[in-house]
Amino acid sequence: MIENQFIEEFTHYKVFLYGREAEGQQTDYGINITLPSGLVVVKFCMNWMRENHYEEKNGKYKFNVYLRTDKYINWIDILRNEKPLFFSYNTDTNICYLTTSDEPVGEGENEQN
Repeated sequence: MIENQFIEEFTHYKVFLYGREAEGQQTDYGINITLPSGLVVVKFCMNWMRENHYEEKNGKYKFNVYLRTDKYINWIDILRNEKPLFFSYNTDTNICYLTTSDEPVGEGENEQN
């Protein structure tokens, strides 16, 4: 972690689609991202929002991220179609994002015939 900015590459994630009874009707979708130094738990919520927060225990991080349900499709699209991917989290503001590496302009999508 550099000062207040955590950024780490990741290669694995898991998707959760909750039934309305799960999570007390608070979370519609979830994504867990496995980091070399911990775990990101992203909850996509229609009517329930909490503040992002993180904890560090024994050198491992757990980032708890809460987003609106309409952001789910964008996150899943990036996870499925881009690599390498990085998770970034500002420990002062609790703002996070996914990012790719620098890519050349006009690279386009790889098409296989």
